[in-house]
Amino acid sequence: MLGDQLNKRQACCQRLFSLLMVSVITLPSAVAGPDGGQVVGGSGSISQSGLNTTINQTSQNMAIDWQSYNVNVNERVQYIQPNASSISLNRILSQNGSTIAGRIDANGQVILVNPNGIFFTPTSIINVGGIIASGLDMKPLDFMNGQYIFNEVLGTDGTVINSGIINASMGAGRGGNVVLIGQQVKNDGVIVANLGSVTLAAGKQAVLHFDQGGLLGVRVSKEILQDELGVDPAVLNSGEIQAAGGRVLLTASTSHDIFSQAVNSGNLESATSVVMHADGSFTLAACRCA
Repeated sequence: MLGDQLNKRQACCQRLFSLLMVSVITLPSAVAGPDGGQVVGGSGSISQSGLNTTINQTSQNMAIDWQSYNVNVNERVQYIQPNASSISLNRILSQNGSTIAGRIDANGQVILVNPNGIFFTPTSIINVGGIIASGLDMKPLDFMNGQYIFNEVLGTDGTVINSGIINASMGAGRGGNVVLIGQQVKNDGVIVANLGSVTLAAGKQAVLHFDQGGLLGVRVSKEILQDELGVDPAVLNSGEIQAAGGRVLLTASTSHDIFSQAVNSGNLESATSVVMHADGSFTLAACRCA
């Protein structure tokens, strides 16, 4: 059943690809594997062989600065991490957005940060314990100190778009977390995080945290000016989000009509109720079935 749904969604995403290319992300002229990686926090190694890039993480948390980070349709990036809770911060310094058209696999948590934008194309397949894809910057020092603080970079668009397949699971019955965060966030692909959480959040500054159940929470603390978006919503889900037994949050902080800036026209499977929050965000609570 899931396989049929994913195939249908990928076909649909292919048709929407040309439409998404009018987004504000500045894409690189050529796609190649991640390049110029340097470990700046924690410990680990980076190796490349042919179409494969392998990151072998040996500390619980590790931060890498990349000169560029793109994954072609035939390429694979694999993170080998100590455990499912291990986190790898990947901070991309390129003046261009990142295009992910191939595979990213990780047994733990991966954070991708590129203020010039991140685009998961319809051919991308992401299998991870959890992922945060951010169009807002994060300082390695904050990350290594356990502070998940994301800020805009002036002069960048910070758009994050998923048109592919993202699957997050920590194994052993534990759900993974998927967070797409930026100045504008769109999903028209498939996101699966059963027993976990899916968050699409837009703003110029955000702080992420873990709750007692291990799920991520997000607080957007700096709004986007309405004239910076025009008529486009800050958060748009037209794809499919599966979070059975977990939760889904769509939230945007704008200077005008916050609720209208978080728009869902896609399929939120297992979502049974909508909870409005004081800041204008809303949570679609998923069914917790026995």
